[in-house]
Amino acid sequence: THVAVGTDLFQIVFTSSNVAFQQAIVNHNVDIMLAVLLMIGAAIGAQIGARLSGRLEGYQLRTILGAIVVIVMVKLLLDLLLEPSSLFGVAPVSGGGH
Repeated sequence: THVAVGTDLFQIVFTSSNVAFQQAIVNHNVDIMLAVLLMIGAAIGAQIGARLSGRLEGYQLRTILGAIVVIVMVKLLLDLLLEPSSLFGVAPVSGGGH
């Protein structure tokens, strides 16, 4: 089953990468740099997760995953409830503009 899961994930990586790049090229609605950074982070995270899963018990992995979910939930809740210091922000564009 480990080989089947690895093969599925390998196929998903290539399929999702292809779709992301096609959307960026054809529709211009995907930030290529962000997509590449997310793919690199996912690849590194998958390696770390694979190594940790071999060393930890199932209940430890569930506890870690649960803690991550709670941390993300608290962050999203705080972002939703607290008023930001600036409601609008403008990022400078290099290379001149129209």
